[in-house]
Amino acid sequence: MCQTKISEGALSQLDFEVAQILYKINETHNISEASFSRVLDLGKIALILTEGEVGLLIGRGGTVVGQISSSLNKKVRIVQQTGDVKKAISDIITPARLLGVNTVWHGGEEVVKVRLPKDDMRLLPVDAQTLENVICKWMGKKASIGFE
Repeated sequence: MCQTKISEGALSQLDFEVAQILYKINETHNISEASFSRVLDLGKIALILTEGEVGLLIGRGGTVVGQISSSLNKKVRIVQQTGDVKKAISDIITPARLLGVNTVWHGGEEVVKVRLPKDDMRLLPVDAQTLENVICKWMGKKASIGFE
């Protein structure tokens, strides 16, 4: 069943791996209330999107997120999907600062334009192109990163 969902694209291999890791962690830490929507691969970082409480996936003192990170051999960021796009993008790009998020029309297509301070370019956890791709995957819309 899981393999079918992976081949159909409903689940990624990384989604499946994180689910297995969380199942194992639940044996020693009570995280049965924790949930995640999906996992986005940013290369050296895995971005776990959750609609539930972020603290459950972080764990006391970062123990849960630390175990996920060591199991995946990647840094892990947990972002809560609340419907507040600006907050979610801000959580993704931390420690860089977010100036604003705008929806614009370009060539008859809706584009999410993310504006960041030019000085914060070096603070981004991933390069701007990867960030654009992640926002595009996550929101289902074209994304553009601009530095001011």
